[in-house]
Amino acid sequence: MSATSNFGSTTNSASAAALAKIDAAKNSDWVLCRGIREMLRCDESGVVQGIAHYVISQHRSLRLLSALIEKTRNSPLPGLIALIGWLRSFLSVRSIKDREDGVWIARLSKERRAIEPFLSLSSDLNWHELEFRPLPDPTALLALLKGRNPKAIFRITRRLHRRYHFFKVLRVIEFIGFHTRYAEIFQQGDFKIALVSNHSNPHGIAFNLAARKLRIPTVLITHGMPVRPVARLSYNLAVVHNEAAHQSYAEDGCLMGRVLIHGRRQNYAAMPKALPYSLSAGIFLCKDVNEHRLRTLTAELLSQTRIGRVLIRPHPKNLWKGLPKWIESLRDGRVTLSSCGSVSNDIQQVDIVLGGNSSVLVDAVTAGRPVAFVANLDSGPPDLHCFVARGLVYSFDDDWNPDAMLNFYHRPEWPARLKVFANIDEDPEQVRKRAVAIMSELALEARSPISRSLPHKVARDH
Repeated sequence: MSATSNFGSTTNSASAAALAKIDAAKNSDWVLCRGIREMLRCDESGVVQGIAHYVISQHRSLRLLSALIEKTRNSPLPGLIALIGWLRSFLSVRSIKDREDGVWIARLSKERRAIEPFLSLSSDLNWHELEFRPLPDPTALLALLKGRNPKAIFRITRRLHRRYHFFKVLRVIEFIGFHTRYAEIFQQGDFKIALVSNHSNPHGIAFNLAARKLRIPTVLITHGMPVRPVARLSYNLAVVHNEAAHQSYAEDGCLMGRVLIHGRRQNYAAMPKALPYSLSAGIFLCKDVNEHRLRTLTAELLSQTRIGRVLIRPHPKNLWKGLPKWIESLRDGRVTLSSCGSVSNDIQQVDIVLGGNSSVLVDAVTAGRPVAFVANLDSGPPDLHCFVARGLVYSFDDDWNPDAMLNFYHRPEWPARLKVFANIDEDPEQVRKRAVAIMSELALEARSPISRSLPHKVARDH
């Protein structure tokens, strides 16, 4: 519907936006409490806890700091460290001059890769990125001088630390820092749509809730399978990884007005009828590597007469700093470390793929590469995304052999299983164009004064 031609004047629009900001201020505490609850809920995931403990185990300084914080639980030290986390989050978000039309964030490289193709197609909207920088700009420093109450951070830290490990407390405080910054930027602007690719980290949850508080339509462009439990957030539009991911969001309580699924038709290839005798195997790792399991898996592959080469691809955010040194210590020319170019290129270089709880397994089977799921290759629970349970992926075990793995993918029922995890009926460009059309519609509706003055339909559904 054409919103601008039917509803009021510019004055009415400004008044409605002002009313929205007043209402947002009233609901600020409630939104903040909801965000804290969702952060704690997400961090109950075994994957998140496993990664946190893994990071601490890899750095002596973090181990010492963690032990010190636990020993001084009732002292001001945890609150002081939390306050530094709040400052770091608040000040890392850079200001922008133009505060109209579309706004987006991408803290991680995979978030940027997911979002940018949509921006290039969206010519009728002016998009502005809220960038992250390690050093603050003058505007952020000036914003910091407003009436802040560091005592509140100490109080929240003390209360939460009675029940939760400090890494969870720190992520809550980081969320509060991001939310405070985003809320102030949004209140000073007139954004019509907000675009994000993260729904479980402090910056992603904060961005969503700050936008929803000001009734700015929100769009989620996902970059992989969700790790459950998922934060119970609301989106006007979501472009999700696959139908299985959509089901996960719905079951965990997310509200999504309209849902599209990333297209993969141009990436699809049928499984080979037979495998070559001499095989190139790829091991695709998550960020939190189970070093012992990787060593035994590599040794087992090298003991197979049919394995001529093993390519090991680390996660872009690999946390095991000793991986290159370990590969070098093998002194075996058959084992190589990926240069970490595009994932699709590495998949094309191998005949079979092995991995743990990674969305790359979906990419590999879609590209026509037989895949084996290897349990305990990372710190997550076995079969986190239910790839094995739902019949998408072959399970690696002691009786593994390449031909049995290929036969698994030649079962008559397997193509239907693939379609639950990969939308091979649509091209990526097709889906992006549909998403951009919906975003333009949402932005147009947001320009209407009635859209800003109506009660927020989904703000308190959880």
